[in-house]
Amino acid sequence: MEILRERFLDETRRLHVTLSLRSRTAEMHSLLSSLDGAEREAVNAAVIRALDDIEDVLQRRSTR
Repeated sequence: MEILRERFLDETRRLHVTLSLRSRTAEMHSLLSSLDGAEREAVNAAVIRALDDIEDVLQRRSTR
């Protein structure tokens, strides 16, 4: 199972980043697949927050 979030960091669409959460074992695949709706939303929100944090770091670096 894989959860992907993609984002363009600029309006020219040159700075594109993808954050991926991927299960690497059958057990983790089963765990991710068994999440109910609220749990999936919580994981999704955590991935988006992580992408927001990464974007902040990259934006600071790209403006130097």
